[in-house]
Amino acid sequence: MVLMKILRSSCEVELLRERLKLRADFRMSVPPPNVLLSALFAVAVTVLASVSTAQESTSPPPAPASGATTDLPMRLDLSRRDLKNFLTDPEAMKPYLGPDGTVADLHDVFALGSPNAPWAVFWDSRTCRLLGILDLEAQPESPAPPSPAAAGGSDDATGAREQDADREPGDGPDAPLSPYLYRASGAFPLAKTSGASGEPRYFGFRLVKEVPEFLYTCGTLSIEERLWLDDGGRVLRQRFSAKEAAKGLQISVPESWKGRVTASAGTWKGSVLTVPADSAAEVILTYPLAADPAGASENATPATN
Repeated sequence: MVLMKILRSSCEVELLRERLKLRADFRMSVPPPNVLLSALFAVAVTVLASVSTAQESTSPPPAPASGATTDLPMRLDLSRRDLKNFLTDPEAMKPYLGPDGTVADLHDVFALGSPNAPWAVFWDSRTCRLLGILDLEAQPESPAPPSPAAAGGSDDATGAREQDADREPGDGPDAPLSPYLYRASGAFPLAKTSGASGEPRYFGFRLVKEVPEFLYTCGTLSIEERLWLDDGGRVLRQRFSAKEAAKGLQISVPESWKGRVTASAGTWKGSVLTVPADSAAEVILTYPLAADPAGASENATPATN
């Protein structure tokens, strides 16, 4: 038990250091009017070299009034980072398992953030998926209050406490709040789509309307996926486009986000969104990150980016 507490404490200290570094990097970014890209990366034979670029600076637009929405894009910061693996779902962790069963760290993960929002959004080209959304201002994760059974010190209670430490907001009144609003779970999000087979294969990214768009294939599908913060950082938008999806798309989200994610097209059945073929060229998912004071953006159709 003492060793377990020491290991958990060490992990919490390392996570806190990473969060502080991310928060400092995002908030120390020079704020140009639209998008600041801290690094663009070119593929070499075995390494990725980062090249910093910045857009021409002008006076930044005035900040919108509290509760108001704006059509102006948020200032974004995009970089690639090495991180400790924060995933907890066994299925989502499979691509990172080594031959000896150890879980590999995350390498060259895309990190998206903004000086004006307290979030770090992670997308991994290895598995071609949104991995996590980290609250940079959250308090360090703390263990859940012990249950009556846990007070007795049984092995079952110890295992329950270890599972509780991985719970996320909304998992229950006794669950500790994780600094991660979102952690990937389950298989590849488009795995249930007709035409998808095997592992997704990443082949690059580009900027579209000053927003990163990730390009990858899975089976016979060619997929474009964009991510951007919107509504003053209150929401994350995720746009999928698969023009060859003759039978439409099926997009899965984590069970903990069931009923919270909204979509511009399609119908939900549990945590799976079914998108008809005529809407597969563009479907936008919206993840609420913070309470909307105006209450207007939750059901609004997001603008295309």
